[in-house]
Amino acid sequence: MQEIVFLAEDENPQTLQNFLLGRKGVSRRLLTKLKRTEGGITRNGEPIRSIDTVYCGDEIILRLNDSSFLEPDGSRNVPVAFENESLVVFDKPAGMPVHPSVKHQGDTLGNFFAYRYPNLTFRPVNRLDRDTSGLCIVAKDAHAANLLQGSCTKVYFAAVHGTPGESGRIDAPIARERESIIVRCVREDGQPSVTVYRRLESTGKYSLMEVRPETGRTHQIRVHFSHIGHPLAGDDMYGGSRLEIGRQALHCGELTFTEPSSGEKITVKSPIPHDMESLFTNKIKESDTMEKIASFQVDHTKFGVGMYISRIDGDIVTYDVRMVKPNGGVYISNPSLHTIEHLFATYARNSQYSDKVVYVGPMGCRTGFYLLTRGLPHEDAISLVRDSYAFIAGFDGEIPGCTEIECGNYLEHDIVSAKKDVLPLVEKLDGYTPEMLEYSYHFDK
Repeated sequence: MQEIVFLAEDENPQTLQNFLLGRKGVSRRLLTKLKRTEGGITRNGEPIRSIDTVYCGDEIILRLNDSSFLEPDGSRNVPVAFENESLVVFDKPAGMPVHPSVKHQGDTLGNFFAYRYPNLTFRPVNRLDRDTSGLCIVAKDAHAANLLQGSCTKVYFAAVHGTPGESGRIDAPIARERESIIVRCVREDGQPSVTVYRRLESTGKYSLMEVRPETGRTHQIRVHFSHIGHPLAGDDMYGGSRLEIGRQALHCGELTFTEPSSGEKITVKSPIPHDMESLFTNKIKESDTMEKIASFQVDHTKFGVGMYISRIDGDIVTYDVRMVKPNGGVYISNPSLHTIEHLFATYARNSQYSDKVVYVGPMGCRTGFYLLTRGLPHEDAISLVRDSYAFIAGFDGEIPGCTEIECGNYLEHDIVSAKKDVLPLVEKLDGYTPEMLEYSYHFDK
């Protein structure tokens, strides 16, 4: 049972109905539901009717009996970008539907919400296509859902083919294709649809666009950019190519809304995911630099166990995750290293930092791993490695990805050795700080 508390502050008396509908933004539907619920509305602890008078200083409490009808699923950790008592904003990954459907039962954002909030009903305020990533706001009660409707403005980022103009406004009505229940098209008898855009950068092959839809039609951004001859990369439904990205390159990167309780304007942001950003990595920018760190001049077999920054390429940071034995020069065995590689990748792929991990791979000399990240703070990189190795140390079960179809070295693994070999690094990283990622820090000691 949820409670929403209102304090009457108006000197002029008014009916409860006028107070809730006019002053507090409660919907008629919710008011009707509360009137039919025993103890649904009270004034100063006593039941009150909608026609009764509310006076200054009265405390009005709404009690909502919420429930969830979705199967809980906690197997995927969806990052939370913002949360308070009224709402939660998820940073939804691509490939996850918002709602269950015939083809998707149990693997949706709704199922994760049911796992995280078992006593709440799933009320998404904005909806994203399955393969569109980014911010999705979910109200925690019916009152918040009502107030949030119409108060949200969204900014999307899209990678499109070619080079559209620097800015523009697409005003083209959208209708359903007559032969399809899914595909949309621009047609004169469609619903009014407007999309405003600004070009942020371009390689010639692709352009990164900031997109602000003024209406909210199904597939609006995808249809509009296809209509002007610049379909989204990866969007083969509307003419885009999937050669370099396996989904439509569309990300909801900014949400601004009015907080239901305080009336405060709140803006939440999400960085552009790596699969979209990688479409522009071949474009050389004046601001890009490559810095080699001292690790390339160090005899790593003598340096020992640890985690260090080895290289910076623009905004990509490469970490050496060293696993050589502390006695200097004793290598990790190939079967052990191969096992650690699979388990590390499994943990990283399912962690809250998954969208900031660019690459995980062996160094080629049985000393450990390279971990490449983009936009991941150093302290979070340390946490990721420490927690993943602790996960490996306690792992029991089948090694993921080690099958004949999935891996050429599927027979070469050793879980017993792997669980022992990660322990020195887990111990080393306990208490590790970002300054300790610098080689010079250890030399100075």
